Amino acid sequence: MSEKNKGNLYILLTALFWSTGGLLIKFIPGNPVMINGARSLIALIFFWCYKKSIKIKVNRKIIAAAICLVLTNLLYVIANKLTTAANAIVLQYTAPIFVLIWDCLYRKKFPKKHQILVVGMAFAGMILFFFDQLDGGALLGNIIAIAAGLCFSGVFFINSLPEASGDDASMIAFGLSFLISIPFLGGVLKLDVVALIALLVLGVFQVGLAYMLFAKGAKLTTPVSASLIGLLEAVLNPVWVFLFYGEAVGKYAFVGAMVILMAVVINTLAGRSDERNKG
Repeated sequence: MSEKNKGNLYILLTALFWSTGGLLIKFIPGNPVMINGARSLIALIFFWCYKKSIKIKVNRKIIAAAICLVLTNLLYVIANKLTTAANAIVLQYTAPIFVLIWDCLYRKKFPKKHQILVVGMAFAGMILFFFDQLDGGALLGNIIAIAAGLCFSGVFFINSLPEASGDDASMIAFGLSFLISIPFLGGVLKLDVVALIALLVLGVFQVGLAYMLFAKGAKLTTPVSASLIGLLEAVLNPVWVFLFYGEAVGKYAFVGAMVILMAVVINTLAGRSDERNKG
């Protein structure tokens, strides 16, 4: 197997592990802060064992990326509790679109025609999510999921800047998420066996192992391949929840999801074309 194919396989496994998040969170009752903090602690311990080191580099960009990641993870768990898993994950996948906007603002460049199209498609897709019959909680959940996508875009954008470090930012984020959750961790003792198993799987596989595989895969394959394969998370996440939890996707949300995913694909492929033209 070639190095690139190995990289693609690592990213595929990453997407599979990530996609279990929506289902596992549905099986864990309790405060979202507790759930996020507990899984972060498990992931942090797992990550330290893998790296065999607790040394962490710190600077302003690493701290900023870590804070964005803490907010992303926390808002995603909250959104999963308030709206459908499909809405939560797909609306979080607006992140690449927000990255595009941040990049234009940071470099003070007017967006290209395809970028304007992509942003327009993404926001049209988001609007469709709000055409389904929603109660107050689901409406709030959708808004929080979009906020998670906005914060996730900050993770990607800040980590692309000089002096940033995704590994160090992630470890700091895991630690901060745990510290924030300490007042709520008593709820872990009230969980039943199924919930505890779901929480353990979240920390070890959905966060810890998935991140390790992603780090390996990203070094062996192209960013375009990684981005496109990673979209499987947004496709599989609601599938698992429907099959094992019985949660269906609204018709408008389904159409909105397709529009958003298509916008992300166009943005990714257009970025690849721009890189070739520069070369």
